[in-house]
Amino acid sequence: MDNSSATSPAVLPPGVANGGLHLNPELRRILANIRVIVAIVAITEALSLSGTGRTPAALAAVGYAVYAGWLCWVETRGNHPVLPRITPWVDAGWILLFAWLAEAQSSLFILLLLFPVLFASLSFGFVSGLLVSLFAAAVAAAQLLIHKGYGDIPWQGAMLQPLSLLVLGPLVAALARAGVQMNEQLTVADRLLGQLDPRRGVRRIAETTLRTLTHHFDADRGLILLWLPDSEPRLFDCDASGNVNELSGELHASLVESLGCLPPDVAAVHHLGHVGRLPLRRHSGFDLETRASNSAARAAAEQLAQLLDAQSMVAMPICRRAPHPCRLLLASRHRRYRARDAELLYGVMEQLAPVIENAGLLERLTEAAMATERARIGRDLHDTAIQPYLGLKYGIEALARKAAPDNPLHRDIHALKDVAISELHHLRELVTDMRAGACGADDALAPALRRQAKRFSELFGIEVSVCCEGELPVRRSLAAAIFAMVGEALTNIRRHTDASRAEIVVSAQAGVCSLRITNAHDPHAPPPPFIPRSIVERAESLHGRAVVERQRPGLTDLIISIPAHSKHGQP
Repeated sequence: MDNSSATSPAVLPPGVANGGLHLNPELRRILANIRVIVAIVAITEALSLSGTGRTPAALAAVGYAVYAGWLCWVETRGNHPVLPRITPWVDAGWILLFAWLAEAQSSLFILLLLFPVLFASLSFGFVSGLLVSLFAAAVAAAQLLIHKGYGDIPWQGAMLQPLSLLVLGPLVAALARAGVQMNEQLTVADRLLGQLDPRRGVRRIAETTLRTLTHHFDADRGLILLWLPDSEPRLFDCDASGNVNELSGELHASLVESLGCLPPDVAAVHHLGHVGRLPLRRHSGFDLETRASNSAARAAAEQLAQLLDAQSMVAMPICRRAPHPCRLLLASRHRRYRARDAELLYGVMEQLAPVIENAGLLERLTEAAMATERARIGRDLHDTAIQPYLGLKYGIEALARKAAPDNPLHRDIHALKDVAISELHHLRELVTDMRAGACGADDALAPALRRQAKRFSELFGIEVSVCCEGELPVRRSLAAAIFAMVGEALTNIRRHTDASRAEIVVSAQAGVCSLRITNAHDPHAPPPPFIPRSIVERAESLHGRAVVERQRPGLTDLIISIPAHSKHGQP
């Protein structure tokens, strides 16, 4: 069973998840401290003025200082922000009040207006900072026109101050936007790097990465294709709820082919809108090396968007040092992705790529070590198990030749001889596979379970039927673990129940291998609740689960669900 739903997505700061940083506590505290510094500078400048405007300007500066100190106290205590979208406008309005009361005797008041632009840009993005700068420049210009210049400076010369604000404001907003993007990228990457451990395997890293990114970018679906050296392509799919599955079958093949058509060095953003009933597709892309605009991914992106029925989509290559194409894709129906999202996503994945590659390398080293150990155990088994079994077989055959057909033990001896020959044959197959290091996926589970059920029925008189729904292409290591759990479940039926019949139903759907082992009991006197602890622990070690149910009258079901691509012994 896929246990992805049991792990919640990484919780990023709400401001980050919503595309702005105004709710980031650390950033709020920094801006509150800067606001206090601005208030202190305003008081100092107001006290240096002369004339009738000195006192009103100083009182206004003191009032602003009280306001700034209160906001700083609120942020220091960790309380919720007070009308965060209004505070930059309040800052700009208060500084414009200084300029009005002081009759703009100091150009410092105009420069102080750049700080509200910075506050708005850092908290809510470039557009908000641009609006504040336009508002401040317009009001400052209006003040100059009303006063028709200040002092000896005509209004034409004084107008340079709001004009400089009009030029510097967008520049400050653009620089703040770059800072916001870098801060957001570092925040997401740091939180992911803190949770990812290459020793836990590629699957766990893919699950954590997809959950975090789909949550952060408000995606309805996330796909990550990992095709690392000396391994098969693995495709993981995450929905909006954070449930992650490893895809297989025809869907896996078609998506791998479509994702592989994307250029290896271009990030693409694709959006499907409508003008009335007319569909309108917008595509943008950039080269990852030069950051230049590049539309080479348009055709492949349109095909993927149609295949996934995506309204807005961002796709890019990851782990670019790998010999095969690795891709990350996010799709959303309610958020429109832009080039900024692709740049942010690329910056995050560039930092995560070494972790993913190291996880793949560790898995290959682990598989190689397991294959070597299996080969060693196979050689040991050949010397310590098969040879004595051969001696036992020869002894039984000799005993069978001595027992005449009229001997009461004749049938039993020949049955025992057949069992010994069959077991020796299967043991030889096992040893051969172990010495060859076989670990790939095949459909050997179903025949093995049928042979196991037949031997169990012959030895203990309990009829066991096996029903396999479709093919079961699971790894040999996983098949061996399932085989052991089924054997233990049948042993529990023999030891702890009076059942004369058991049923095993095996199926594989959506990347999950499921087993239902059923035995009958008296519907009027059901057995006490029982948890097969060792089976449960083994299933959990394979990222699955095992539960006992009695939902059907007179029947006890042991249900085991394990991801089909799980690896035995992997944490």
